[in-house]
Amino acid sequence: MIGFMQKHKKYLMVVVWISSFAFLAAGFVGWGTYSFSSASGAAAVVGDRQISIDRLQREYARLYNVYNQLFNGTLDDEQAKKLGIEEQALNTLISRALMLNYAHDVGLRVSQEEIIHTLTAMDTFQSNGKFDETIYKRLLADNQMHPKDFEEELSEGILLQKLDALLEIPLTPLEIQTISNAIFSKDHLKIQILNQSTITFNPTEEEVKKYWEENKDIYQTERGYELLKVSVNSDSISVHTEALRKHYEDFKNQFLDESGQLLPFSKAKDKVITHYKSSQAEKESLKEYISLRKGENKKAESLTIYEGDSNYDTEFFNLLSQAKEQETLKPIKTEEGFITLKIQKIIPSETKNYEDAKNDATEDFIAFKKTQLLQEQATTLLADFKGTDVGYISRENKATLSGLNTQESQDFIAQLFNKTEAKGYILLKDKAILYEILDQRLENSDIMTQNLDFIKRNGMQVKSRLNEIIFMEHLLNLYKVVRKI
Repeated sequence: MIGFMQKHKKYLMVVVWISSFAFLAAGFVGWGTYSFSSASGAAAVVGDRQISIDRLQREYARLYNVYNQLFNGTLDDEQAKKLGIEEQALNTLISRALMLNYAHDVGLRVSQEEIIHTLTAMDTFQSNGKFDETIYKRLLADNQMHPKDFEEELSEGILLQKLDALLEIPLTPLEIQTISNAIFSKDHLKIQILNQSTITFNPTEEEVKKYWEENKDIYQTERGYELLKVSVNSDSISVHTEALRKHYEDFKNQFLDESGQLLPFSKAKDKVITHYKSSQAEKESLKEYISLRKGENKKAESLTIYEGDSNYDTEFFNLLSQAKEQETLKPIKTEEGFITLKIQKIIPSETKNYEDAKNDATEDFIAFKKTQLLQEQATTLLADFKGTDVGYISRENKATLSGLNTQESQDFIAQLFNKTEAKGYILLKDKAILYEILDQRLENSDIMTQNLDFIKRNGMQVKSRLNEIIFMEHLLNLYKVVRKI
């Protein structure tokens, strides 16, 4: 019961039970920004709890990062607004506050010892297997978060875990039997495969242009950036034995063998050189960063790049996408060394004109029409369906069906066991598979017994989701929710 998505008349809630952990797992990359305002200083009041504007900003940033990773680092403020991330952030915190109110009212509490134990056990804040307070404070500072706020969220996360355990209701024998029957049933099938490749469709210019008009927002130019760039290559750093020995002494924990023992300088020398050059290059790049930020760096070269440029990775564009014009980014580590960038101008993406989008629009329209024609063909043939008998197929079947590859077979089987109709068709990427279920039977009881743990896990997931929906509806009736923004 780590998280759930629940639909309610006014709420679309994406609830993260322990947002502190989720925040850390995101890798401390970037912060989305959004201007929230409220005369009272609170975003909402839920029962006895206030949701602060600062808390809402942090949750917005966390969600922004999650979506930005899904968008491969290309998410911008306009897309974030279309996705409604600010609304999702507030709904998440409202949902969390509802559960915290209830947890407190039923007498659940978190001790300081529990917070310390959880905090010090987190890998993110450890060095050589031990909690490092310096790392802890630095990482929080890098993400504009105070230890007090983080520990408060951590405490809430622990409290929600306790509530989760309290609300967990085990499966009854009847539920276990019902789930077993659903998972381990076999369908006796007839199928017929239709291939999109047999369909010919040649669109007219007018049809393609109409399709482009209706879908023009899909065809966008790449977002671009006019930059000033300063590079510090690690290979340019000169090396002296005395400096290397001092570096070795200062960073001994970086030069260990596989058993965790310190390597002697003679054996660690190559590693020491690499580490020394990298650390010195980073120091030099920080100096370049300061002068670039002040507009005094004469080494800076102009550069214009567009998202999708294969010379740069996703993480690089992720950083750029969250930057503002005239912002200077702190040094970025690359294989060659460090680069520092100043965003001179952001070139927004815009809708392509018809001529620029024509090839892509033509390809998309043909694919769309072929899928449409394939569905029409499947519907027509289904009325007088004969098909080929493929025998009994189970949900766990790993066989490759004739006419399909292994992945297509598994996709078809997965969709088949979610169908409620005895006769129909299933669409894959470029195929339609007509099917008819002739009869069903159950696996023998030995197989069900062998998979009892699997049955219980899946059953508990389903039951938990249903309980969560009912529970949230109860909380919405139990506690008053007042939105301030």
